[in-house]
Amino acid sequence: MSRPAIGEIAENCGSGRNQDNELTKRGRVSAEEWQLRARYVLRHLSDPIALQRSPLCRLQALERLAEANYPTGVVARGRSLNELALECLEEIENELHGYAGAAKLKSFIALTRQGMKAVEASRILDITPEYASRKFKRTLVDLLAEKLVMKLH
Repeated sequence: MSRPAIGEIAENCGSGRNQDNELTKRGRVSAEEWQLRARYVLRHLSDPIALQRSPLCRLQALERLAEANYPTGVVARGRSLNELALECLEEIENELHGYAGAAKLKSFIALTRQGMKAVEASRILDITPEYASRKFKRTLVDLLAEKLVMKLH
């Protein structure tokens, strides 16, 4: 079956895509979508302009936070999302305090809060970059997604 035919079938079957082939709003956001959003936030931590483009900035809770903290700011939502993400990371780090099995993850989170990427953090923690990305970053993305859901809903 050709691509246009598949697209027409998907449109007619209510795939959730509109004419511009973008997702339309429908119901609650899935856990996987929250993880994608959390990954984006981590990738652009401390860059309020890039964070301003995040779908999280369209949530009412974040808009209210931005209006309260930066009523005349150009990138108010991006700054608010950055502060919220850093706060969430600090809370996660504090929750792991005292657990020997999570010591390296806690250190990884601290380095991430300082703006380090997984490869740089892996060198400091004396682990392979693959392990840092596969294990620590995935875990951090999951934990951050859960925190963001709690804070923004």
